[in-house]
Amino acid sequence: MLHLLECSPIAQFAIDMNHKITVWNKACELLTGYTAQEMIGTSRQWEAFYPYKRPVVADLIIDDDFDTFTELYRNKKGQKSSIVPNALEASSYFPDLGGKARHIYFLAAPIIGEKGQVIGAVETLQDISQQKQLEMYLKQESDQLRQENICLKSAMTERYRFGDLVGKSDSMQEVYELIIKAAASDSSVIVYGESGTGKELVARAIHDLSSRKDKEFVMVNCGAIPEALLESEFFGYKRGAFTGAHADNTGYLCAADRGTLFLDEVGDLNVNMQVKLLRAIEGGGYSPLGNCETKNSDFRILAATNRNLEELLDKGLIREDFFYRVHIIPIHLPPLRERKEDLPHLIDHFLKFYGVGKKTSFIPGKVYEALQSYDWPGNVRELQNVLRRYLAINKIDLTRKTNSAAVNEHEAEMVEIDFDVNDLRSVISQFEKNVILKALDNTRWHRGQAAVKMGISRKTLFRKMKEHELI
Repeated sequence: MLHLLECSPIAQFAIDMNHKITVWNKACELLTGYTAQEMIGTSRQWEAFYPYKRPVVADLIIDDDFDTFTELYRNKKGQKSSIVPNALEASSYFPDLGGKARHIYFLAAPIIGEKGQVIGAVETLQDISQQKQLEMYLKQESDQLRQENICLKSAMTERYRFGDLVGKSDSMQEVYELIIKAAASDSSVIVYGESGTGKELVARAIHDLSSRKDKEFVMVNCGAIPEALLESEFFGYKRGAFTGAHADNTGYLCAADRGTLFLDEVGDLNVNMQVKLLRAIEGGGYSPLGNCETKNSDFRILAATNRNLEELLDKGLIREDFFYRVHIIPIHLPPLRERKEDLPHLIDHFLKFYGVGKKTSFIPGKVYEALQSYDWPGNVRELQNVLRRYLAINKIDLTRKTNSAAVNEHEAEMVEIDFDVNDLRSVISQFEKNVILKALDNTRWHRGQAAVKMGISRKTLFRKMKEHELI
């Protein structure tokens, strides 16, 4: 049988119980460039030309692996096995004649002696480099299709919202496109923007669209952690590591393993912490307090700040290596005063979100003008709070002075429309009924005063009250 291997057009070789190569056929010579004279009688010869200096072919099933291999084909009584031996499959790299790495597929089968014992093995070699290249190409195609699919799901003409972000202005469209590109990558992202612009929402949108979406999104407010506790909060600690450490704490990095670590207000991290965090980011690992064991965590960095990191870099408050590690994909969120065209969508979104039942609240014209003329120094967060207060007390109270610092209750009168009604006449009738009810409520149902307040006669008021079944 072994002589037949020499005639086989398939690259095959054989080894004996001592792991020595006994047969090295012509096909092996053509595949590897090594002759039978060079290989027969050797067991570690492959180390000489394998680029990573570890045994591959002849050593594939020697030592501990060989014992396991022989055990597969020995029955409980030690007699000759009656079953057809299964093959041991493996794959590895070694260079071709030009020094380029190839992917070789190994299929090993035992040589069974007369007494049923394994006395050697025959191995078949197959160059599957082209198949591997095709697999890599198909994977790249798959990744590209995935990114395009994200784009198709998210891209809409005049898109007015993206996840929890609301706005259809050109500046927000640019932000949406950057979110899509960042989600298809695993690079670090830094989100710049004033307080209240929605930096965390951008980070969450990136995480939710990324390949890490099924893992944790760990948010860390760097400015809220005392410097003395930074290391323990990020890296964790063992029980008894310091006073008050009554139990083990895994830390943020462990929680973010295979997920996303969001560093809010990253500019507040001190230089010492930047060094330690950078080491963990680049694969150097970290050690919890009270534990000398080095741990590793595979996490992606998303960061946000309302400060200019380049200015902090010039002042020495940000290390250059840390800056370039987090500043790979920058996203700039515009303040609300620079995208006033998004106000109608934001107002509508918050009124619906905080409204009760099926009714939707409208903002009267004078109130809307006041909102438009305001500069919104607190950005979207301030608008959100103003509208929540409006829904609670029917009053717009802008805390910072502008052209219209406050709108009284009469000007901020809220009217509700039921959008389940599709007929225009019915909508107008409902609006009129709400106005009458509001006037009656403000005058404690004094019909004469209510008529004067609305600029109509008492007779007209009575007629309309009958029409709307208010009497």
